[in-house]
Amino acid sequence: MPADGSVTAEGDLERTPFAHLFVYAVDHRLTGALILLEPTGAEHTLRIVRGSPVKIRPSDGYAPLGEILLEEGVISAEILRDALATRGLLGDVLLLSGCLDAPTIDWLAQVQFVRRMVRLFDLPPETKYRYFDGLDVLADWGGDPAKVDPLALVWAGLRDHGERSTRLERTLERIGSVPLRLHPAIEPVRFGFGESELAVLDVLQSSATPSLAALVRSGVAPEPTVRKLIYALAITRYLDFGKGNPVSAEPSSSVPPASAASLSLGRMQLRATVHRVGAAAPDPAGDGERAPVLGRGRRRDRSPSEPSPVSVVARASPLSGGSLSAAVAAELASAAGIDGGRAAREPSGADRGREAWGSPAPTDEGAPGGSPATEDP
Repeated sequence: MPADGSVTAEGDLERTPFAHLFVYAVDHRLTGALILLEPTGAEHTLRIVRGSPVKIRPSDGYAPLGEILLEEGVISAEILRDALATRGLLGDVLLLSGCLDAPTIDWLAQVQFVRRMVRLFDLPPETKYRYFDGLDVLADWGGDPAKVDPLALVWAGLRDHGERSTRLERTLERIGSVPLRLHPAIEPVRFGFGESELAVLDVLQSSATPSLAALVRSGVAPEPTVRKLIYALAITRYLDFGKGNPVSAEPSSSVPPASAASLSLGRMQLRATVHRVGAAAPDPAGDGERAPVLGRGRRRDRSPSEPSPVSVVARASPLSGGSLSAAVAAELASAAGIDGGRAAREPSGADRGREAWGSPAPTDEGAPGGSPATEDP
């Protein structure tokens, strides 16, 4: 999809995996558009506001709403077929016909959003990216912005699609024998950790700074889980090596408080929205996309025991790993006393955006070429 304005940074996911881009955007509270172009020609546009992804439009129609409605059992295949036959927007048809109410449509739209976000971590390394600072390409597209904690999205993506990363092994090798300690600012519920991950955190909090190798040998959790968790904590700086603040350490205003005992992958505020006349439709009519229109119908309130949209998505996916920001790697190398000559230097001031998004770095880090990214104030 063509984007107006000058590109701020560009590269490919071979040298800069998606998690690298995502963590940097969250850390620096960027506002703009990230466009990813697959080798097949499929294009994905992500709108970011102050570091939080709020809208995503895949050109290939990945994760249609109708498919999710059937999976969740909220409508029958016959109702879906009849609704699609009207050639109207699926959400509008279901709301106006009384089959579903607005809160249910809105909740399942969040499920759709999470699936589409997690899928970005699985894009092939040859995928090209372009970032346009300040560009709001999806302002009038679809419904209200999504409300999902970015840390929950980071963990969901790293857990599911680590095989696409080119940074996982290198980072774990660097910190493999370094004593590990959790940063006191960590809030496990924001990541949406499950029982295995929480067990690892308990060991980190109760033991005398164990190493990654010791954690793996302890058998507290399956080795893939331990490795991916340590990697996720490392790139978000929730492992305390004595320097740098954790990514998004302050609780997001878009995410309501949640019990520390919760195991769901993130929390979100759900609300019904009104479709604006003349606004860009989410996708061509009848394809099962979200149509956030207020309407009266049978209410389907979720019980307290019912999982959040993010946890519904998580159940179907295997565990995997993640990716790395070159700037984070440099901080880890320095803080842990590892030889920092091979790591990219830590950027500061006006150089921070240039370093993490695009300026040349040592071959070991594989940072892409490009222009500096302006931070959102």
